[in-house]
Amino acid sequence: MKKAMFLCMSLLLILVQTACSSSGDSGGKVELTYWPAANPAEVEFAKEVVKEWNKKHPNIQVKMEPLPASRSSEEVILTSIAGGTTPDITSNINPGALGQFIEAGGMLPIDEIDGAMETITKRTPKETVEAFRSKDGHLYQIPWKGNPVMVLYNKEHFKEAGLDPEKPDISTYSKFLNAAKKLKRDKNGDGKPDVWAINPNVEQTWWQRFFDFYPWYLAATDGHTLLKNNKAAFNNKAGVETVKFFRSLFQEGMAPKSTFKENLFAKGKVSMTITGPFALADLKKQNPDMKIGVAPIPVPDGQEGKRSITYGDPKNIGIFKSTEHPEEAWEFAKFLISKENDRKFLEITQQIPFRKGIDKDPATKEFFKKNPALVEFAEQAPYTRATDDSDKLTDLFEALSLEYQQSAIMGKKDPRQAVSEAEKKVNEILAR
Repeated sequence: MKKAMFLCMSLLLILVQTACSSSGDSGGKVELTYWPAANPAEVEFAKEVVKEWNKKHPNIQVKMEPLPASRSSEEVILTSIAGGTTPDITSNINPGALGQFIEAGGMLPIDEIDGAMETITKRTPKETVEAFRSKDGHLYQIPWKGNPVMVLYNKEHFKEAGLDPEKPDISTYSKFLNAAKKLKRDKNGDGKPDVWAINPNVEQTWWQRFFDFYPWYLAATDGHTLLKNNKAAFNNKAGVETVKFFRSLFQEGMAPKSTFKENLFAKGKVSMTITGPFALADLKKQNPDMKIGVAPIPVPDGQEGKRSITYGDPKNIGIFKSTEHPEEAWEFAKFLISKENDRKFLEITQQIPFRKGIDKDPATKEFFKKNPALVEFAEQAPYTRATDDSDKLTDLFEALSLEYQQSAIMGKKDPRQAVSEAEKKVNEILAR
């Protein structure tokens, strides 16, 4: 009898040990999976941070896996939520797609984690945090980093055209267009520019509008996005004037209507380009001697006087609801956004963390001294917006992009007609 009882107790102990060892806490350790973006700079940062974390936290080990390849990171995350294969944490949340992830039941409310909001608001300006709050009142994303879209310009070209290379006055549409006329050059006298003023992208691809129409519209409306109450809200004076602005650039030969494989700005074939801080490292490699200036997005005449708002191209940190270790995942997220790691992220990726006063921090003073163009991006970071949170975001921008291309680039439609037809198409998409 005692022998049988001993065998039963032994069997029970084995079963308990087996259950414990298969719960994810192998040997008492917690294991987290972390998905950063797959671009080389962010993978390098992630490797360094994970290595340091694992060294300091032997009982909470993080496994870093770059976001799996696909057409888009949003598609990968949505598929992983549906299939139950989400990691514990990711640093590649697109605010414009977050609503889909929440609706699919995939995201953990960050504001329900004890002490999280205090940590987040201490690091990030309150208005930035609130801009990322979802419709239901919860915060499902930790504001992490942005890439303010601004105008980069070749200082030497500006000097040659008689424009101030340090502080050029291109703050309004008319001033910008006047400068663009001076920058366009026809050295051969054949009527074809050898140097264009600027190179807005002519492709219809939906996300290209993040680098022309959308930041210009945000600047013109003091930060109003494209939708309101789930309807198009861009059929207005600002929307029409934005299309007219780019139409002028293309029609008057200040911008090329063709696509080029080479980087025209790096090659000195255009004087200005519209991009974010992520472009600076590559420009430095391609043309190390170029002196680059950075300017805010211009606003319509009569609206100058304050810093214009632009598209911030943000990516944030999210913790998935499927995690078995929410507290540990938050601790790792908190480590990702620490002051030291924000500095490291800035230096490795040249992207701007959502940290208050990062451009004035003594720890980053030397870095900004060596990279003066990034100072403007850091100062612009608080004056940014994301896209609207819509599960139809791609379709909406595709509809808008088609009409923009027809009017601004090809000149086939009047700007007012193009904006009106884009509004109609967008509302039809939203009503489905």
